[in-house]
Amino acid sequence: MEFQKIIFDRKDGVARITMNRPEAMNGLDADMLHEMEVAFEECEKDDSIRVVILTGKGRAFSAGADLKYMLNVVADNVPRRWEYIRLVGKVTSTIYNLSKPVIAAVNGFALAGGLELLIACDLAIATDNALIGDQHINYALLPGAGSSQRLPRLIGARRAKEYLLTGRWMSASEAERLG
Repeated sequence: MEFQKIIFDRKDGVARITMNRPEAMNGLDADMLHEMEVAFEECEKDDSIRVVILTGKGRAFSAGADLKYMLNVVADNVPRRWEYIRLVGKVTSTIYNLSKPVIAAVNGFALAGGLELLIACDLAIATDNALIGDQHINYALLPGAGSSQRLPRLIGARRAKEYLLTGRWMSASEAERLG
């Protein structure tokens, strides 16, 4: 498969999946999610790959759902909306269940769906200027790809509720301190 919205490369046992929509802060649309699904499935099947790095090109790891895509393509089309929700869940579950370690290399923003991708990974490293948070509450949306389940396991229920129910962001150093 030729990828348009991600960069997928493999070298010396390391696969790197780079979300490649910097103009949209690596906003997740169905095409990007499908490409990520295919790339992670290839990583699972390829015995030469020992570790996977997930990152984003530009100033964001991922700002979550591409809101323009959501408004223009998904909002009034129920089948497409369900397909999008399925893809987000499939990709985060695939990352979480991959038999090889997945490392999130977080540059800049990791928000909403970007946070869900991040916390599905086994390990994370972040730049000093990384900002991490779940903005679903700001749009009256439920987090549909794991942050309401995985974040409490990582940082504790009370602290997770603070972030999930306020939409507050955390710095990379705060995220490291919390776990």
